[in-house]
Amino acid sequence: MLEGTWELVSGEQDGQPISADVLPKYQLEIVGDQHTVRWEDEVLKGKHELDAKQSPMQIDSSDTFGRFEGEPLEGIFKLEDDLFTVCFASPGQDRPTDFTTQGGKAAILHVWKKQEE
Repeated sequence: MLEGTWELVSGEQDGQPISADVLPKYQLEIVGDQHTVRWEDEVLKGKHELDAKQSPMQIDSSDTFGRFEGEPLEGIFKLEDDLFTVCFASPGQDRPTDFTTQGGKAAILHVWKKQEE
C-alpha cells in the first residue's frame, strides 16, 4: 500500500507552513512496516503500524533512530491517488482527529507524493 519512495509536496509544523524551498529536501522511503525519512543532514528510521479500520485511518510510529527515537508518535493518515497525507501529534500527546496543525491539535502534517519507479 505505502511501499516506495515519496517526496514531500506540502506540510505544516506547529501551525506554520513548511517553506516551499525546504520541501524538495525531504524524502520518505517505506519498505514493509519500516520507514526512513531524510532531509538535509537528518535521518529518522523506524517502524509503523497502520489501522485502516478506523476513521480517519490511524498510524502509530516508533522510531529506532533519530530525534524521536524511543518516543511513540500517534497519528492519522489518508491515501488519495498518489498522495499520502499523515498528521502526527507530538510525543505523549493525544492522536489528532483532523488533518491540521492549526490550534495545537497536532505537531506535524505532511503530504507526500509517490515517486515513479
